[in-house]
Amino acid sequence: MNIVDKVQQHALAVLRPRLAGALLLAYLGSACGAGAQALTLEQAIRTTWEKSPQLKAQRALAGVYSGDRWRRFLPQEPQLQYSGDLKNATTPVWGASITYPLPFKSLAYTRLDAATARQQRAEWTAQKYDLAVLIAQSYMNGATAQASLEFQRENVQDLETITDAIRLQYTHGHSNQTQKISAELQLTQAQRDLKAAQDQWGTAVALYAKLMNIPPDRAVSFELPDDVPDSIIRDLGSLTSSQLRDTAAVDLGAANHSVAWWSQVPDPSFSVATDNSYTIGLTVPILFPFREAAEARRGRNQATVDKETAKLQLVQDNSNQEAGALDYRRSKVRFLQLKDRDLLLAETMRESAVEAYKRGRLAFADLMLARQTYASLKTEDIQIRAEVVNSHLAGLRDLVETAGDPTPSPAAARVQTTPGVASTPTVGETQEPTVKATPADLNTTDPDAKGTPVEADPGEPASRSFVPAPSPTAGPEDVNGTVGTK
Repeated sequence: MNIVDKVQQHALAVLRPRLAGALLLAYLGSACGAGAQALTLEQAIRTTWEKSPQLKAQRALAGVYSGDRWRRFLPQEPQLQYSGDLKNATTPVWGASITYPLPFKSLAYTRLDAATARQQRAEWTAQKYDLAVLIAQSYMNGATAQASLEFQRENVQDLETITDAIRLQYTHGHSNQTQKISAELQLTQAQRDLKAAQDQWGTAVALYAKLMNIPPDRAVSFELPDDVPDSIIRDLGSLTSSQLRDTAAVDLGAANHSVAWWSQVPDPSFSVATDNSYTIGLTVPILFPFREAAEARRGRNQATVDKETAKLQLVQDNSNQEAGALDYRRSKVRFLQLKDRDLLLAETMRESAVEAYKRGRLAFADLMLARQTYASLKTEDIQIRAEVVNSHLAGLRDLVETAGDPTPSPAAARVQTTPGVASTPTVGETQEPTVKATPADLNTTDPDAKGTPVEADPGEPASRSFVPAPSPTAGPEDVNGTVGTK
């Protein structure tokens, strides 16, 4: 029995108990997860909106403020008066007084009431946006942690198999100490990454369960989305919570500025009594230049300060939204590249490296490099999805080119000049990505790289394997060069 057969038998012996354990964990997970809540991102956000007492109270509050415009013309509560003499037994006198606002003053204040009502409605939308962002971030933390945990488990299992095989080869003199140490170090790092992923997943699940008000054992499954659903973006509108609040603050400041002088106008009062007497009372502003005028100027200036402060903050929030839209477009382009090209090429390179290493046509260092490249791109694919979701919520839109402007944006230019990559559809379009890795992309070599295709196994496309030719200066342990892909 040669060393290759021994290695294969040892690998099968190592994999059998691990495969049985994996099947057992999968069975237990399916049995325990039967009662778990596996919600999509859209379902999680809408469930929070429907059950939030904060949104219900804010919506009711906005409805109350909307009725202030017509309540402004109602008089204040009447005051009842009674007077009499207990000693002389005279007829008691009953009276009533009421204060009614001036019609012109009430009409001027309707602008302030309308601005306050708009502010309350904007606050409802702003709170709705804040809840969506909070739930989306928590959900994506759990989804990315779950995906990372699954990938790290597979990575550790593969590295354990490779490390065991290298140790066996080293025992029989078919591997050197450098390869053995390299495999063990990478396995140690992968085990640390697996532990970190487990901790992150546990923390994310606990936070998500608290926000959704469900037991932690029912929040054990997440679906990793590609983007925020279009229906959620339509419900949120085109402004972030900060923009909504700042816009309402500018509107409210302008309304307060307009009623600053009207606020100092006194309201008349009327009173009648049963002894056929009546009274009309009106506060005469004798000290108007010294008291009321100062209060009016104070109100106008404070309203101006509030309005201008809100304008400056709105400029900053508009810039933040534009930055979020740019981040979204850039992250979306990169996600499509990973999904339709880079991950497929990296997986092909990894499979080709494994086949070449089995035939002795590839060095161990190149095999590990191919695995590291795939692991790096897989991790980036998981993280880029969270960036897409967060930046889409931050921007709430995808920047489109200005009509009549022939100069494309930097992101659009990068996509248009990338071979084989189609332009990114804007938000709301249903166009499917057309970026696909063809066999020509997988089998085409760099003009500067001299390589030879690897003989593929029966049933495996020959175009999915490629190994460069030996370098003229390659050493004994690196006679096959490195794995190259275009």
